[in-house]
Amino acid sequence: MSKRKAVWFLLGLLGLLSLAAERGPFAVGELSLSIQDTARGRRVEVLLLYPQGQNPAPFVLFSPGFLFSGPAYRSWGEFFASHGLATALVSYAYSLFNPDHRAWAEDMRFVLDNLPKEVSRYGVLLDPNSVALMGHSLCGKLSFLVAAEREVQVVIGLDPVDSGAPGVIDPMRFPSAASVLNKVTSPVLLIGAEYGERVRFGMPCAPSDANFRRFFEAAPGPALEVLQLGAGHLDYLDNPDCGFLCNV
Repeated sequence: MSKRKAVWFLLGLLGLLSLAAERGPFAVGELSLSIQDTARGRRVEVLLLYPQGQNPAPFVLFSPGFLFSGPAYRSWGEFFASHGLATALVSYAYSLFNPDHRAWAEDMRFVLDNLPKEVSRYGVLLDPNSVALMGHSLCGKLSFLVAAEREVQVVIGLDPVDSGAPGVIDPMRFPSAASVLNKVTSPVLLIGAEYGERVRFGMPCAPSDANFRRFFEAAPGPALEVLQLGAGHLDYLDNPDCGFLCNV
């Protein structure tokens, strides 16, 4: 692992395990924008929290769990930005009735490629060569799908789930991240919730056959697996009391 990758790897671990710690020295700026992919007819909403006076800033592309929005994880962005890492909290146009993980992964690639240019119009500079992908649940999976094609400094999965729609087997619409993890050359950090496998409303949030352990088994390395004791699947949101949304 290069020194630069190792630094990113350790920063990711520090951020994940230190959310209760004091904020960093940087004042945090905020920018909300919509990024339109006209070729695909897709729009992605982004809340960017960035360290003021850090230009260009390394950035984290943070993607939410299924049916959640980026701002539901605002505390992550504020923490990272205060320590010098801009954080793009992304909201995707999810569909409950016709989901297609390929479309959402392509949304993520589009933001990755276009966000630095878009925010530069507002005087915010991001370093396109210093990027982390970070995702919760479904978007943990999607982050690894994207990292299999785009080299980034680190990929972080928050209790990621490698599955499709409940009861549906369709490898085209729901490609498996485990099947492409051998192509991921970036350092990998996997955080698993101790209670992610608990059954709620008839089904587990992160079933054992598709949870963070399956990602770790498939990762070619370097990879680190951490089990967060006492945590549930939704404890990574600012407000984990979501009820039904846990299971869709």
